[in-house]
Amino acid sequence: MTQTITKTATDPATQRLPTLFYRSAREGMQDFLNQPSVLPDPAAGVLLPAFIGWSPREGSGVFDPVRNLAVRAGFYDLNPDLTVDLAKLEAELQKGYRVLVLIHYYGRTESKLREVRELADRYGALLVEDLAHGFYSALLGGVAGSLGDINLYSLHKMFPTPDAQGGMIAYRNQSLLDGQQETAPELARFILNYDWAAIGAARRRNAGQILDALRELPECGQDFELLWPEIAAGDVPQTLPIRILRGNRDHIYHAMNEDGYGMVSLYHTLIEPVRGDFAEMVALSKSVINFPVHQDLDPVHIPDMLASFQKALHASKEQA
Repeated sequence: MTQTITKTATDPATQRLPTLFYRSAREGMQDFLNQPSVLPDPAAGVLLPAFIGWSPREGSGVFDPVRNLAVRAGFYDLNPDLTVDLAKLEAELQKGYRVLVLIHYYGRTESKLREVRELADRYGALLVEDLAHGFYSALLGGVAGSLGDINLYSLHKMFPTPDAQGGMIAYRNQSLLDGQQETAPELARFILNYDWAAIGAARRRNAGQILDALRELPECGQDFELLWPEIAAGDVPQTLPIRILRGNRDHIYHAMNEDGYGMVSLYHTLIEPVRGDFAEMVALSKSVINFPVHQDLDPVHIPDMLASFQKALHASKEQA
């Protein structure tokens, strides 16, 4: 007798998502781009958003693999809140690119993800969802990571990984697997030793409390603005970004870190190829600062952290 429905799942191909682990996400990205099935010709090119950071110590995680392989690179502009400008994206896609990179900044799901997927299909581009900041946004039931041909994750930004390293590449499009070689398979066991749901809940709680406190400050809307005013269901922040409107971002960063609060300035310097043509993105990069929301943060310290921010903000305005 043929069973219409088996008692348990038996087909290993159903919902399979091959996933490779590397010392870093950039290493996995380079392994992906280096496959002939992905880029048969370097001139086929990679199209990236124009808001990509660089530092002397770390380089640029998503751009370094493109540069290392001497692949043609193009860039598309974004809206001031770092969401995709679909018209500008389509104009660049018309120039012909094999790979399109979409970044979910700070863990916030790109609101036009489905439209971006449709444009990629229309112009024959593979879609890479860069989830360096969006591990939990993608893997705790959110929409992020659901439409890319591959998804990139930076594990050291989500877990206390050994030597602050670790990348994970998930292949939704399994036809792109063509000889890739992972370099850190042991990280699969490492991340399974953590309670992802609890970490995601803690990050959302911390971000929500910081957002509520920031909204109550009299300087909100005048001296700074929220880049992420509301946290959508399913999104789990990597950090909480704000934009300094009056004052010096770098002064605030250094003053708060001296006070013991681990502020960061992600994308503080953009890669050289975009500095001449994307003035608004460059200006944004010089004004964004990020509050920590990670799972180690004890909410009892949030009021004092906000007091440190106010003090540093006022001092930076006096120096300006």
